[in-house]
Amino acid sequence: MKKINILIISLMFLASIVYLPQLPDVIPMHWNIMGEVDNYMPKNIAVWILPVLNAVMFAAFQIVPSFDPKKEKYRLFKKEWEIIQTVMIGFFAYLQFIIFYLSLNPEVPMMPFMFIGIGSLFILLGNYLSKIRQNYFLGIKLPWTLASEDNWNKTHRFASWCFVIAGIVTLIEACFIWYAPVVIFGSMFLALSLPVIYSFLLFKKAIHKMKYVYLAIVLVILSVMTIRLFSGEDDWMCQNGQWVKHGQPSSPMPQTECR
Repeated sequence: MKKINILIISLMFLASIVYLPQLPDVIPMHWNIMGEVDNYMPKNIAVWILPVLNAVMFAAFQIVPSFDPKKEKYRLFKKEWEIIQTVMIGFFAYLQFIIFYLSLNPEVPMMPFMFIGIGSLFILLGNYLSKIRQNYFLGIKLPWTLASEDNWNKTHRFASWCFVIAGIVTLIEACFIWYAPVVIFGSMFLALSLPVIYSFLLFKKAIHKMKYVYLAIVLVILSVMTIRLFSGEDDWMCQNGQWVKHGQPSSPMPQTECR
């Protein structure tokens, strides 16, 4: 897997060299929750950020286990550890592709591309999360998981499902862009917070109380869906004398004068 990672990073540097002359002088580097560009950088600097970041991350992956007090555990999930490295490096390579493509095609919406990447990342990480053994650098590091190997293993099996489900929801959202900020950030928040709650209840020997957590989540989801369906978010709005699309309206842009 190391050779694959080195190849990916090398291709990123090569892509930066090849596309540097073709890119505009400034390129987008950050988007807000509505998919609008809110930060640009000069291309001479921007094209090197992700390749260099990936190279530094690759180097860090090689030395991290040697500093871990539980470094002997890494041999128990060596294959998964290597795959996770490739997944992370591949994700940042995909981010570089998005930035270059949208810089050359500014009319293309960013959200579907980003959600496909995030959804795939969560699904892939979720598939290998349950195989990670106790360590101090990777995984859900809580006082209870680090103190108990049983708690660690059960929490990561539970987290694995959370990550995969969040990834699937994100991929679905990429196709429909139904309520992007709430759906995406809500999914990621639940994927990260539910394992913490689960682990704590496991520690307290009160795992049966998870049913109340699930009930609360269902009620919140139903409330959000109700608000979304009846709030009129998907509509055309008149701003500064022009019709502006708000959400994903099914009707065409009004032909009447906007005042």
